[in-house]
Amino acid sequence: MKNTCLLIFILLAHHGLAQQRNELPFIEHLIQKGYFTEVVHLINNDTINYNQSHRDSLFYYNGWAHYSLKNLEPSTFSFRQVGNTSAFYLKSRFFAGYNQIFLGKYDESQKTIGQLDTRDERISSLVNFELGGIDMLQGDWMKGELKLQNVNQNMAALNNQVLALMKICKEQEFHRSKSPFLAGLMSCLLPGSGKIYAGKTGQGIASLITTTGLGLITWENYHKLGFNQVKTILFGSIFAVTYISNIYGSVISVKIFENEYKDVLHNQILFQLHIPLRNFFE
Repeated sequence: MKNTCLLIFILLAHHGLAQQRNELPFIEHLIQKGYFTEVVHLINNDTINYNQSHRDSLFYYNGWAHYSLKNLEPSTFSFRQVGNTSAFYLKSRFFAGYNQIFLGKYDESQKTIGQLDTRDERISSLVNFELGGIDMLQGDWMKGELKLQNVNQNMAALNNQVLALMKICKEQEFHRSKSPFLAGLMSCLLPGSGKIYAGKTGQGIASLITTTGLGLITWENYHKLGFNQVKTILFGSIFAVTYISNIYGSVISVKIFENEYKDVLHNQILFQLHIPLRNFFE
């Protein structure tokens, strides 16, 4: 608490006494120390009239501070304000594009990254890598794989990540999505089999034993006591509810399985797309 108050005092004093001089070295110092909230506050309240070069640096620092605070929308906005003559331009564009990928704004990200000058082989490879990842996230695995093949895999900063994404593409080729309808039909014909199909073997066996047991008890009471007896009605009702719940549960299990599978792939691709940006620019 004492250190925080001291920092705030320094910020206010520094800002009050230095309205006519360049704040950038102090802001850069705060960035290096990890005081990102203070950086955003200082930039937002800065009234100094900077030249274009300094404004580009301020936009970059503001974007980086917001990025570090996981405020991706304002981070993207600030990064995209950095001019193409700035030393921070390429880094700002790539991280703005990654923010948009993370936010699911794939079309915007493709424009942000795809408009970069690709005459430099390193930049061209990084652009193709990121665009290939975007195609994969949208489910266009073949198009994504073709872009990855245009990446120079001899580049150390990209090699491992290209191989990781290519492996995901290959695995996806052999993945067969499970059908919720088929799971429900299987459980209709043989209770529990739909859950086994969904990968819930233990639950499937338990459902098979429970549903079959209740069915046999209901059948036995029907033959011994008749249809209108309390025990027959009671066990018959429990059996019916269990049977229908088993079918519904099988359908839901498959949907959960597919969603989890897609989430894992999505997160793996996002992770691989992020690593080269750190390697290239830090």
